[in-house]
Amino acid sequence: EWYRGFKEDCPDGQLGRDKIRDMYSMILPPGNLQVFVDQIFKIFDKDGNGSIDFREFMMATDMTSSGTPEEKLRWAFKMYDRDGSGTIEQDEIVDIIETLYGMEGITSEAAGDKANRIFKQLDVNGDGELDEEEFIKGCTADADLMKLLNSGGIDADSDAGE
Repeated sequence: EWYRGFKEDCPDGQLGRDKIRDMYSMILPPGNLQVFVDQIFKIFDKDGNGSIDFREFMMATDMTSSGTPEEKLRWAFKMYDRDGSGTIEQDEIVDIIETLYGMEGITSEAAGDKANRIFKQLDVNGDGELDEEEFIKGCTADADLMKLLNSGGIDADSDAGE
């Protein structure tokens, strides 16, 4: 059934950037859309051919829908580490959280403030960046943040991380 749906949407068996952009353009602001699409391809286009085939699509779908919370956080870490440095810097997490909160109707300024507080909470060693373990430990310790990062939404009144 998955394969039939994939072939209907992608008759040539390849899911390209344009199709993914079209799918996510309904929920992501234009400025963040390109970054998001680039990250999807960085992680899931394993053969580097510029499109996602059915096998890569199934790996991505399985990882994001049925993985353990830790697996989902590892995937999220890779998505949020936009420059591939192996760490998430404060500006990267601010952009991410502003986008996620923005989808929930929270202003960019309020989201930025929350993102900065979340970053400080997660940056346990105070070095100005989050490695994968800091990110996972900090996220699993905060129920609101886990809900937000798993795209489950969050109360506009909630103060994630506080």
